[in-house]
Amino acid sequence: MSNKNLQQFLTAIGAFLDVVAINSIFLAAYWLRFHSGLMDAIAVHKGPVPTLDGYFQLMPLMTIVYLVVIRWSGLYSFENRSKIDTFYSGIKATTFASILTLGAVFFYRGFSYSRWVMVISWFININALFLNRTLIKIIERQLRMRRIGVNRMAVIGFNRTAQTLIDRIQSQPELGYEFIGFIAGKRSPISIEPYRLLGETSDILNIIIKYHLDELFIASPVVSHEEILQLIHSCEGNSVKFRVIPDLYEIMVGKVKFGEINGIPIIGLKELPLQGWRRLIKRLMDISISLIALLILSPFMFIIAMVIKLNDKGSVFFLQERVGRDGKPFIIYKFRSMRLNAEESVGHRWATKDDPRRTKVGAFLRRWSLDELPQLFNVLKGDMSLVGPRPEMSGLIQNFSKSIPHYLERHKVKSGMTGWAQVNGLRGNTSLEERIKYDLYYIENWSLDFDIKILLKTIWAIKMRET
Repeated sequence: MSNKNLQQFLTAIGAFLDVVAINSIFLAAYWLRFHSGLMDAIAVHKGPVPTLDGYFQLMPLMTIVYLVVIRWSGLYSFENRSKIDTFYSGIKATTFASILTLGAVFFYRGFSYSRWVMVISWFININALFLNRTLIKIIERQLRMRRIGVNRMAVIGFNRTAQTLIDRIQSQPELGYEFIGFIAGKRSPISIEPYRLLGETSDILNIIIKYHLDELFIASPVVSHEEILQLIHSCEGNSVKFRVIPDLYEIMVGKVKFGEINGIPIIGLKELPLQGWRRLIKRLMDISISLIALLILSPFMFIIAMVIKLNDKGSVFFLQERVGRDGKPFIIYKFRSMRLNAEESVGHRWATKDDPRRTKVGAFLRRWSLDELPQLFNVLKGDMSLVGPRPEMSGLIQNFSKSIPHYLERHKVKSGMTGWAQVNGLRGNTSLEERIKYDLYYIENWSLDFDIKILLKTIWAIKMRET
């Protein structure tokens, strides 16, 4: 079975499960509202119980609306979707489908539908949609492990990013790729242990046919743009897919804006999405969430402060100068997790996994990221955002800006309590170059949806530390 056929098979299963869930949940919501007795205390409607016939009449329309919206939301595409992304997309799809259904009901005056039935259906459908996708991912994983619907791929050229991609594909067969080998480009080495050399780009078409390749991943900039165009031209008439693994520079110029001045075409580079009203929306979200979080968590934060104080009688908070948007310094707030004067004794240094400077209480706080909670005050003040590149110590900025290309670009937005790099496992003492790539990707591709997705993934990542 090809990958395309596998996706069609999974889509059919998903649609079937959704149809069953949508209609079953609608009937269950009707029963909960009118026959279970659980809603009698809070329900406004006290008249006779409406017949089930009217609800049966709505079910076909509601099912069609849901399926169309789910399809439009991309939830029938099961390739490489994270659980958080699936759940968040499910919330959006279910909410939009419910609004459309309620709109249709509003214009249809022949029958009065219970709003509670609609609300109950909406809530349960969110969870059912997620559970259906989880079940399908299990089915897909089992099929992929048996080499069913797997794409055979090769890498053209070679660099560190390409090696990371190969390692992840080989360690996670459920991604749906089988790495066959690499193809040497004009400027790439012809022998890379332990990977198999399939040949050179000059013989690309024969290599594709011989090894039955479905996709080719091109390591840029090892393979020049001119060579990429030659490869695509050589493979005209062949169904192989080309994908480019970008380098840092290509990420930086990924956002361009086309315009003209008196008839002369102009291309604007580095057009960032986080400007104008979008920045205002992000700020409003920061204020709202940080304020609510502080109100809810303040008793818990008080307990943490008391435990720190009782542990070694030192200061509860750790204050340090960090660098934020536009290179402006600010004081970051954290619960103290290190011994007193640890910073003065060793200077500016990242914390390590088993850092001897940590206290017992501090080790617990850092494990669950509880030491970061006071940064909600930084967010409320406007020094930081909930989501953004993590701020670095001011004493390290000069060295980093000299040794790492485009490092200072991360100062174009506010620093964050969490970020795209952190939810992808790049926390603490990890590769700074890799973190910069993720930070720049976030800056170039910012959206409100992206921020919410990162916040949900952060909560999920903290929860997963239990296991």
